[in-house]
Amino acid sequence: VPFLGAGAATAAAGCYYTWISILGFYFLPRRQALAHLAFMGVVYAAALATVHAPGGPGQWVVTMGTAAVGGLVVGHLVGSLRQQAGTDVITGLANRRQWEQTLERELSRAWRRHLPVAVAVIDLDDFKALNDRAGHQAGDRVLKEVSAAWGDVIRDEDVLARPGGDEFGVVLPNCGQMEALQILDRLRTKTPALPFSAGLALWDGTEHANSLMERADIALYRAKSRGGNDTAVAGTSGGPASAPGERSA
Repeated sequence: VPFLGAGAATAAAGCYYTWISILGFYFLPRRQALAHLAFMGVVYAAALATVHAPGGPGQWVVTMGTAAVGGLVVGHLVGSLRQQAGTDVITGLANRRQWEQTLERELSRAWRRHLPVAVAVIDLDDFKALNDRAGHQAGDRVLKEVSAAWGDVIRDEDVLARPGGDEFGVVLPNCGQMEALQILDRLRTKTPALPFSAGLALWDGTEHANSLMERADIALYRAKSRGGNDTAVAGTSGGPASAPGERSA
């Protein structure tokens, strides 16, 4: 490393390695960032040894210690900001952005492992009337209560989201039709005073997330058209929707 000759140049190189290491915590997942930090430590140690820098070991400890502490702080802040960006401010559930990212991630995992995935879109039937009658604050309280109640019902691997308004969504990894319908029934039983309509779609193994969500939305509208407080199951891609409990042709 030619620019590592004098003490000032060596110190400048230390700053360089510090910032490169910290940037790893901004762009990379935590485990990869730690591996990157370790690699930078090895490279920096080799550079100091090559030029026989005075006080090299002490400088290495200060530089890499600063990089480690700074990197962990940056990683924590970035993680907090990303979590806030993906969280609905009223319910604390995943918002639309996080919901879509989670679905895409689960579909990729299901494709690799040949697992089923189900998606349910839920609409509170009387929510608009409640908002008009009691105001938005009352509506927000209902959203919070529903979120807390349903969060106790779903499985650990499921992701409950509030994409917006009175609409909720659930990503159900490794879940077939019958189990998904049972989960929706448990949600309905948990909040009997708040009827909802739901559209359920099962991933066909190849379709994109947008197509899967579109089929769930179509099934939701079908459930609402039947008077609400109902669940409709989407047919296969391009096929008709089926009644709850029936398998699509």
